[in-house]
Amino acid sequence: MAAITDLSDLISLSSGGGSAAPQNPWFFKQARIAGAAATAPIAGRPASLWRYDGAPAGGAVPTTVEAPTNATVGAIPITSPGGGRELFLTQAWATGLVGGTLILYDRLLHIGGLDATNASPQTVGGTLTRYTDGAGNFVMAEIYTIIGTTARNITMSYTDQDGNSGQTSVAAQIGATGFREVTRAIYLPLASGDTGVQAVASVDLDASTGTAGNFGVTVGHPLAYIGIGTSGAPGWRDFVTGLPGIPTVGDDACLSLLWIPVTTTVPEIVGGLGIVEK
Repeated sequence: MAAITDLSDLISLSSGGGSAAPQNPWFFKQARIAGAAATAPIAGRPASLWRYDGAPAGGAVPTTVEAPTNATVGAIPITSPGGGRELFLTQAWATGLVGGTLILYDRLLHIGGLDATNASPQTVGGTLTRYTDGAGNFVMAEIYTIIGTTARNITMSYTDQDGNSGQTSVAAQIGATGFREVTRAIYLPLASGDTGVQAVASVDLDASTGTAGNFGVTVGHPLAYIGIGTSGAPGWRDFVTGLPGIPTVGDDACLSLLWIPVTTTVPEIVGGLGIVEK
């Protein structure tokens, strides 16, 4: 793998020079899931856009554990690099119906079909195929069908970035208003000192939320964020001149979106990415 050496190298790659053509995938997410109106998110709390209709089409609710790729329905379409080359994210933009923060991440592993009335450990398992060292990976509980009205605690048993298995996350709330609605994404905080996740063995609720619903666990790796100030205002990131530098995009990455709104309004979002290969 080779780094981008200087601005002239980047200009060449962006204009079609070098080993491969640049990619400029775009996305549009409308305020619907499977043709029906999506549930309004909670202001200030993350919501998953994985199942939102648009381009790409909404992803399915996973039933068994799997490691999605760029070929999985729901992923922003990109072409995997060849010949030992690597993809680099150089820019990103987005605008939408309401203001908020859009988070671009690589969806590394997911499972659904978990029961919010089950107070025994529920197996996650699976094997990461990207960012396997775990550094920087996050985990979230993702609500697919509304769960119960009683607030409970959820923890996970996981392997950290150093390969230590049997780690237990800090308890997070699941269930009750703001933590039960469809598309809600609940981050599971890692134990003190941990900076990433190589695997998730299981998740455990301390008691029933009152309704089984359907929730899952998703492991992701953050790549970029885009701030959208107000309705219709463009948010723009230039990673060539701004922090945190030029992010790499993993081979076969399942590029996906999280949304943190400033208002309790279902979002409609359009945007695009600039990607070069070297």
